[in-house]
Amino acid sequence: MKATRGINRITLIGLLLMVTFLVTAMVPNLAVTAAKSTIVQPGNQLPPDSIVTSDGQTLQAQEFSLTTKGESGFAGTNSTGSPTRRVELSEKQFPSAPSLFRGSVIGTDGRTRVTGTTTYPNRAIVFLVITFPSGNSYTCSGFFYGPRTVATAGHCVYEPDEGGWASAIKVYPGRNGTSAPYSYTTMHRAFSVTGWTSNGDPNYDYGAIQTNSAKGNTVGWFGYYWQASNTFSGTYYVRGYPGDKTYGTMWTMSGAVKKVNANRLWYSIDSYGGQSGSPFFKNHPTYGWAAAGIHTYGVGLSPYTTYNSATRITQTRYNNMKTWKNYAYP
Repeated sequence: MKATRGINRITLIGLLLMVTFLVTAMVPNLAVTAAKSTIVQPGNQLPPDSIVTSDGQTLQAQEFSLTTKGESGFAGTNSTGSPTRRVELSEKQFPSAPSLFRGSVIGTDGRTRVTGTTTYPNRAIVFLVITFPSGNSYTCSGFFYGPRTVATAGHCVYEPDEGGWASAIKVYPGRNGTSAPYSYTTMHRAFSVTGWTSNGDPNYDYGAIQTNSAKGNTVGWFGYYWQASNTFSGTYYVRGYPGDKTYGTMWTMSGAVKKVNANRLWYSIDSYGGQSGSPFFKNHPTYGWAAAGIHTYGVGLSPYTTYNSATRITQTRYNNMKTWKNYAYP
């Protein structure tokens, strides 16, 4: 019996030593595994809708917690929208801003020219002449959505192949060929998001311009809104300044939303390079003439490659746009 107990003790001690060895060997590996899982977390990276400015500011998107779904447009303090200073232009013509898919005419061209550029909301749509650090100049479109804030495409304010942020932008509200009925203002600063400036992701291709003159108080501005629903009913318009038409002339076409995802809206409304930054808008029952998106691309953009498309205004993007609208000047 004593011999049996001795063997049992030896066996027990041996088992304990083995367990101790295994635990000691496993703990460092467990610690390494845990460390590896926390080295890079998505929360440590800036969300793609995080704000960046041309003067070096970066703000995370989740810092803003606005909850409203839209803002109405405003027809301007000058109720007739009368031109304040009509300027006849004689300037060099520039190509439309560079982008992967500049815009497309799908089948027969359905666009018509807008000659009444001094009526609202047309006078709040702007023709942009953009100069980049490369020295190259291009044209785009945009729209006032506040007294001194113009929404446009991200690639109209930031192009890495052209040196990054635009160095100068002229903003012509309601331009009509060689006539600039409200003259022009210039860029004070520009805005976009890291999804575009850092990653070049077309899903985050949107931005804005803060202008030196508050011409929105004269020409008025668009409403803008977001919605959780993927049902975009009614007639929408794309209206801006295409590069395949007479320089500086405004063109428009309307149609229905064909496809939707979390970041974009697709349609068969014709466009062309130079219309990047145009409002994708309708006459909303609550917000008036209001944008649901910013036109940015022609056919070829996945997953609906046979349609033109706009960057969709989501809740986060609405918050960003409102932040830009309220950004301190100067």
